[in-house]
Amino acid sequence: MMDTEARLARLEAKDEIRELTARYCHAVTDGDADRIVAFFCRDGVFRAHTSAPKGHDELRAFYQAVAGQTHKPFIQNHVIEFQDEEHATGRCSVEIRVMQDGRAYTQAGHYHDTYRREDGVWRFAERHYHRYHNVPWTEGWQK
Repeated sequence: MMDTEARLARLEAKDEIRELTARYCHAVTDGDADRIVAFFCRDGVFRAHTSAPKGHDELRAFYQAVAGQTHKPFIQNHVIEFQDEEHATGRCSVEIRVMQDGRAYTQAGHYHDTYRREDGVWRFAERHYHRYHNVPWTEGWQK
């Protein structure tokens, strides 16, 4: 059993990771590639569909390329598990509203994350987006 100080440190770490994921969503909504990249470890990876940019330079190029599309992610159901004081994993559900080529889309899926404390700050070591659907808003996700 953890002592009170260790339990408090664990709760603070969970809160920092939840803040990380929320701030990521706000930066994506704002289309701020530099801010997004700062949430990743120097060797961090984002996996989505067929893309897997790694490291700050590739991540910046990836997020700048999609900045013309409007993404509004909404996360919920966040679960975090710690491996030790410097490493954790997590999963959260995500719904994303997207404007692409003048059309509105709705996406749903989940993020499977690996977090690492780098330079005293929790960051994404890896963020993997698993998409369940991506459909035009006017069609809905189920017929």
